[in-house]
Amino acid sequence: MPWLKQGDAAANHPIVLSAVEMDDADDRILNECFGFVARCATQAAAYEQDYIISVGTARQMAGSLGRYNELIKAAKFCGYLSETSITVEGEQRKAFKLVEDNDLFHMILKAEREWDNQRKKDTRNNELTWRVRARDGDACRYCGKSVAWGDTKSGRGATYDHTNPGKAATVDTLVVCCRECNGRRQDDPESTWKTLPVPAEPIIGPATAAFIAKHGTPIEPTYTRPTATPATSAAATDDTNPVEQPPQAAPGPDEATAYSGPSNESPAHTAAAKHQPAATGHPAATGSRTNTRPNPDPGHRYPGSGFVGTGREGTGLAGKGSEGQEAPHATQGKPKNQTKRRRRPRNRGRN
Repeated sequence: MPWLKQGDAAANHPIVLSAVEMDDADDRILNECFGFVARCATQAAAYEQDYIISVGTARQMAGSLGRYNELIKAAKFCGYLSETSITVEGEQRKAFKLVEDNDLFHMILKAEREWDNQRKKDTRNNELTWRVRARDGDACRYCGKSVAWGDTKSGRGATYDHTNPGKAATVDTLVVCCRECNGRRQDDPESTWKTLPVPAEPIIGPATAAFIAKHGTPIEPTYTRPTATPATSAAATDDTNPVEQPPQAAPGPDEATAYSGPSNESPAHTAAAKHQPAATGHPAATGSRTNTRPNPDPGHRYPGSGFVGTGREGTGLAGKGSEGQEAPHATQGKPKNQTKRRRRPRNRGRN
């Protein structure tokens, strides 16, 4: 759907503030001109005019012919608008072109919206995508790393990419792509990105196998991975057909897309283990509410320590009746043997 975005600091944009530099500027021209242009931009975006404002639209937004002349003069002085011409039913007409500045006003172009709709249509076409996944498997055709279907956040999430942006996809122009490569490549107007060769034995996971079986030909999943990485495979190292990506293309061999924490043998893990408290030790007496009684079961820690337990060992409450009961604390109320003080009746005198 068409939309118009106004920059967060648009009200203090240099173009907006330049209205007070006019020789005949008055107290209202800055805000009036900004509001006038904003209304014109909204109208142009709503009807997908691609930053073009017709004379009729400008006069309608100004409110009167007199204010139209003054506001157009101010808008041209500030740099909001420039004069241009459009063709309407074979006739040339005068119009205005709104400045394209994302910090001021930004609208999606008609061609961009149509391309976005086409891209969504292609990726939702199961008759097309099952064939692409059967050919490419679960590996990115740009970096060769495995992808995760259903992952909508990390760089290893699976997506589809059009190798020929701007045109409807076919089986030959749609490839499996990780989210990181897809975001870095974008539309690639200079075509600097090249796809890896089609895998001879694609990696087919259970999710892809189920998807292909639902929409196409049944296939069995495979869990074997090629021993050679894309950088050392015969297809990728063939001198007659080298496949090289731009420096910012695919993640490097040591570049992780999701952090899984230090391994058990890493220095970080060893250092953390040295500072881990013992399972049967006593917590420090810091005045907190942590239980300081010794743990009867060496295999468990105190409640909340991360070890699995019943939460009652060592609290004095695991027995029946009064076994192991502790003396009442100050927060548990007054002792039972304390005499309750009777409240003296209030003496109300009569008038």
